[in-house]
Amino acid sequence: MLHKTRAIILACVKYGDTSLIVHAYTEKFGRQSYMIKGGRSKKSRTKLNLFQPLFLLDMNVSHRDGKNLQMIKEAQFSETTLHLNFDAHKNPLVLFLAEVLSKVLKEEECDTQLFDFLAHHITYLLQVDEIPRAYHLNFLLNLTRFLGFYPHDNWSELNPFFDLDNAVFVSLENRHAHCLDRNVSYSFHQLLQTQLSLLDQIDLSSEELKLLLRGILNIYALHSPGFTKLKSLSVFEDLNDL
Repeated sequence: MLHKTRAIILACVKYGDTSLIVHAYTEKFGRQSYMIKGGRSKKSRTKLNLFQPLFLLDMNVSHRDGKNLQMIKEAQFSETTLHLNFDAHKNPLVLFLAEVLSKVLKEEECDTQLFDFLAHHITYLLQVDEIPRAYHLNFLLNLTRFLGFYPHDNWSELNPFFDLDNAVFVSLENRHAHCLDRNVSYSFHQLLQTQLSLLDQIDLSSEELKLLLRGILNIYALHSPGFTKLKSLSVFEDLNDL
């Protein structure tokens, strides 16, 4: 049966001599994998440039519950992003976020609020000229709302240390790798308090950005099963001077 759905491309891999497997997060069916037979052949009518990380597409798909590989019948850029494309300087961020999403988006069922959150942030990335330096931190933190482990912002002078294991601020610094120090914990609290539109008002050094990112990724590793090392992390940090 054919269905229309919006989709966010997570990854695309070669299959066999001429085919492709596209991993996508769809508005209607959650995470799905699609086979494009002969997609890499010279005679293929499929536009391979559509299936790039974080591209937002309108697709006609053939869907059967319980099937590992579905089929894409038609695909085109979403009307909301039809005339937009990622600038080259945004590519390291796009690849980094797509890899994170590939690891944490696993449910094969619709979640329209999560899809709308992702679509909104993708459209923002396409439209904005200057990306706030802490944008990726804001994105990762807000994504945890949908994953079930959003940090509890109970920071105070009595609870100045953030415990990554329990995702709360605590009174005493535990001397282990899963607790942020006092200064980084306060910066973490500031992030939790700041909306996307006000991110530029937070003054964070490159070292603070790096420590905060590593802390947030540790939260993912501790609370999201199967969250392993990110291949794109070192490139993203190097190219963005984090």
